[in-house]
Amino acid sequence: MSSDQALISTAERDKLLKNLVIPPRPTVLDSLLKLRNDPNVNWQQISQVIESDVALSAALLKAANSPLIARTRTIGSVSQAINILGSKNVVSLISGLVLRSRLTGDAPPAIEQFWERAMLIAQISKALCNQTLQTPEDCQTYALFHACGIALMLMRYKKFTRTLQLIDLATDDRIPKIEQELHGTSHEVVGYLVARTWNMPETLCSAILLQFDPAVYDLDSEMPLDESTRRAMAITRAATYVWRTLTPGNQDAGWEHIKDNVLGMIGLDETEFEDWADHMHHQLTA
Repeated sequence: MSSDQALISTAERDKLLKNLVIPPRPTVLDSLLKLRNDPNVNWQQISQVIESDVALSAALLKAANSPLIARTRTIGSVSQAINILGSKNVVSLISGLVLRSRLTGDAPPAIEQFWERAMLIAQISKALCNQTLQTPEDCQTYALFHACGIALMLMRYKKFTRTLQLIDLATDDRIPKIEQELHGTSHEVVGYLVARTWNMPETLCSAILLQFDPAVYDLDSEMPLDESTRRAMAITRAATYVWRTLTPGNQDAGWEHIKDNVLGMIGLDETEFEDWADHMHHQLTA
């Protein structure tokens, strides 16, 4: 199931592409991905590419100095960020920052808040990878990209801010239905089109489109996704739960329906995970 037709109809794709403006894939992303796939790459080469874009350099330093990464130290340069985070992690992080800057530009507060949320969920996902000693391929990239369709829908549909409030109260399987009813499409479909337009890996595109399918977290089910990708999706979903419950009293409406399979895929029991989530909440609000 690697073709567009297998996952989304050509008619729906063409209709959406007429109504949504998806910018071309930035050259800086091409340069970074080439370096990432080069076994002889060094951090100086990656640093030069990032430093050539002032906005990206500033965004990387802001992200690197978050509570989950910087801890008690201040990261003051791109090269220092690369040394601390690692070349591969920096490329994944920059991919999300490029997406943020190229898709939204001068955006209203709702979109800025969305990106802040996306960055935090990606950082929580990375921390959960460290906790479980699992690092699925491109886990951070998926965490950053999986909800990118929301940004485009916020720009395209004036009332989508209200829709976001509705889907925050919905179970996972209801989210696409609510968006489809109100706007004629849903953000996982839009995000899939963005990823395809940017020539992102096929598995990443498919994962974005299938993110609300509960079968993703059941390894006995047949899906057009490999096990590593499905683990990345489970880690991101668990990180989303941590983010949603960060404020006391807030709940994650869909968590109870999928938590057993999600945690089973991650390799943590409920007590272990809740203890870790409490630790994350304390670290993020300290």
